[in-house]
Amino acid sequence: MPHRDLRSVATGWMINAMAAPLTANADCPSPPPARQSTYARALHRACLILGGVEQLSRHLGLSEAGVRGWLEGREEPPQMVFLAAVEIVLLHLDKAGPAN
Repeated sequence: MPHRDLRSVATGWMINAMAAPLTANADCPSPPPARQSTYARALHRACLILGGVEQLSRHLGLSEAGVRGWLEGREEPPQMVFLAAVEIVLLHLDKAGPAN
């Protein structure tokens, strides 16, 4: 099966459960549109789920400055950090129950 470049998919396409805000007052910066990536969006969602950069950093065992840089899209996180963020999101969705 050929690989499809997902960057061409409309940026508005997103799973509804991922689009809904979790914690309005959480300290979870987002990257500017030019630096948005799957990595930054996954980390941002995990940050919202856990309640802020401090909590996400503590959960990952990493510095807040490093996590904040990844959230702001200045660098791509290591694969293990990205996968940890995806796991946080998936576990949260699993607890929330079926989408339909």
